[in-house]
Amino acid sequence: MKPTLPIWTIPLLLALLGIVLLVGNLGLAAKVLVAVEALGYCGYLILRARSGGAPRPVSNLLALFPGHLLLLLAISSLEGPDGLAYVWAVVPPATVLYDSIAWRGILRAPIRTSISAILYAIIWADLFFLLERLIALTREWDERIIIVVLGVVGCVFLGLGLYRHRLAAKE
Repeated sequence: MKPTLPIWTIPLLLALLGIVLLVGNLGLAAKVLVAVEALGYCGYLILRARSGGAPRPVSNLLALFPGHLLLLLAISSLEGPDGLAYVWAVVPPATVLYDSIAWRGILRAPIRTSISAILYAIIWADLFFLLERLIALTREWDERIIIVVLGVVGCVFLGLGLYRHRLAAKE
């Protein structure tokens, strides 16, 4: 049976976290929040890996966390990034909650699907917002164009994701 958690996942996450904390311009409170959330995320990954063949949600957002940490690294390189880091801080607990709803299966299927879809939308809307802010603050492009392009792409992406959740609910 294939392991659910590659052996290199936790060291990669801890290395990325260390780079964010050492290189970034985050204040102490933001550093503590990010570190606690990332360590909690790693703990959840270990717990989840020990569960074996437990049900998976519609999207495997757990595997995307290294990319989310890279986005935080880019954000933390900005001047005064704490506000955006706090916005980023929504992602780890929402991702864990999204995954644990499918894993535990405590809720009835329609409620579980609705909550999962809402969490999916929150996570991706947050990430698209952060990407838009990062591009707008680091490039000298017209901010309205960035907002429109990422807004359209984000809405299509979210729409397709929510559609996938709806299809999964019908199965």
